[in-house]
Amino acid sequence: MAGRFRPRRRGLVALSSAAGLLAVGWLATTPWLVDHWPRVLALGLVLLVLVDRLKLQNDVRTGLLQAVAAVAVIAVVAVTWQQLETGRRQLRQQLEVAGAEQAAERFAQALDQLGSEQLDVRLGGIYGLERVAAKAATQTNGWSGYRGPGGSPSGGMRGAPPPASVWWGAEDRAQVFEILSAYVRTTSHRPPVGPATATALQVRQPDVHAAVSVLARRTELAGDPPLDLSGSVLPQARLGWARLAGADLRGADLRGTSLQHADLVGVHLEQALLCGTQLQGADLRGAHLAGARVSGDTSWPDGFDWRAAGARMVGSC
Repeated sequence: MAGRFRPRRRGLVALSSAAGLLAVGWLATTPWLVDHWPRVLALGLVLLVLVDRLKLQNDVRTGLLQAVAAVAVIAVVAVTWQQLETGRRQLRQQLEVAGAEQAAERFAQALDQLGSEQLDVRLGGIYGLERVAAKAATQTNGWSGYRGPGGSPSGGMRGAPPPASVWWGAEDRAQVFEILSAYVRTTSHRPPVGPATATALQVRQPDVHAAVSVLARRTELAGDPPLDLSGSVLPQARLGWARLAGADLRGADLRGTSLQHADLVGVHLEQALLCGTQLQGADLRGAHLAGARVSGDTSWPDGFDWRAAGARMVGSC
């Protein structure tokens, strides 16, 4: 900083010295200063030195004030930035709370619709629950093992505990799948709402077909419990490419059901009715078929030994 002010200081010194010498020379011509001009000259030089020193101190003081002002500006910027970050965090929390409240409202509305006596209202409830589960999947995606033993939250990414939105999102998904599974198990045994002579499930019971289709195309995440569709009556349902790995389909009626290319790894099909079931391209690794009844028109994946899996051939189901 001193180097920056050095040229200016030198100029001031030269100018002040010249002016002082001129003034002293003029004053020296007066009679009363003839005997005292050396003292006056010395006093003038001392004053010039003092003025120069005061100027330098003033420059240093100005530099310090500028530095303090810069620090103050930086501090103000930092505080403002921190306040903005705090505001953003609070806004995110408010949005999360509002989103959770909206999800709860949609969940409750969908449940009310599911119990309606009108078919179109029930269908709206089923697809409303699917939207709830899909929204929750976007919150829980990327967190593994979000459901610990006993349903308690466990570590997610890098072992950190999941945030509340992830935990409640996981609970919402699990509840949606449990509700729809129970709906399929119970409603599939009721009298058809469509033509009594219809054989296709989507015509005979459109709501049941919609519910099982939602379950079959759901997004699978780590920690999802297997579906419980045991005892469901689902003949001639269209479930190609279904995601039913590990599902419980014990005693289910799947006669004529289309399950081509479905993921059926570890599925439980004990005592199920599989006459005419279409299973071409399905993944049946580890499937349990003990006591399952099949017929000659049941289609299997290439190379699959259904006898070794425990299924038995019958004339008809």
